[in-house]
Amino acid sequence: MALDYLSPESDEVKEALSDIRETEQALKTAAENYRPTIREERYLSSAEVCQYLHVSLRTLQTLRDTRQISFTLVGERTILYPETGIRETLLKNLREVKGL
Repeated sequence: MALDYLSPESDEVKEALSDIRETEQALKTAAENYRPTIREERYLSSAEVCQYLHVSLRTLQTLRDTRQISFTLVGERTILYPETGIRETLLKNLREVKGL
């Protein structure tokens, strides 16, 4: 009577390893996109806001200095931006494009 053994070449092992890789990738993606909330508010980093608004760090600093964008200073050097504040700023400054 022959016994079936699992080997790295068997279909079952290949399928299991593929499932593990897919799960690992899904967990990495979730970890990269996870942003904890503080009192129901999601906060963004300076880099995320720059990417979101398509502006440089210097422009973002000008927006902070002129109080055109809401932010929270955490500690001495960490600046966080409430996502709803960013959206409100965008809506407030939204201009209709004419001639299109």
